[in-house]
Amino acid sequence: MIKEYEKFRMQDEDKKNDWFVEVNFKDDKEIKDSKILKVTFPNGDVAYTRREYLNAMLFAIGRPEDQQKMIPQRMTHSKWYETILSIKATKDIRKGEQITFPIKISMPATEEEIIGKVKKHAGLYIPQPQK
Repeated sequence: MIKEYEKFRMQDEDKKNDWFVEVNFKDDKEIKDSKILKVTFPNGDVAYTRREYLNAMLFAIGRPEDQQKMIPQRMTHSKWYETILSIKATKDIRKGEQITFPIKISMPATEEEIIGKVKKHAGLYIPQPQK
């Protein structure tokens, strides 16, 4: 997210009427963090809109693959450690007898937020690198 003032030129397809979008144009908590966008039209008119409205419009007009890229996803990676334990008994079971059993231990899971398409690879989900 852009934290400082930035001005974007939105190109007109006819190359006659470019318009501009500004973010963080005032040092005000209502406007900081790109919450409000200032749109300046070629005739000098100015309009203000919330970032959420722009995001909703872009999501609504996007193709399904574009929409998928806009939806944040949480990915949890779990690791399992599998081993076999052997215990040598000293009482109650024949002395010297070994008891063997498999165990499966869950290691602490890591979680990350993914925006974009998640790629499936060898049974695991691995995020695609962002471009």
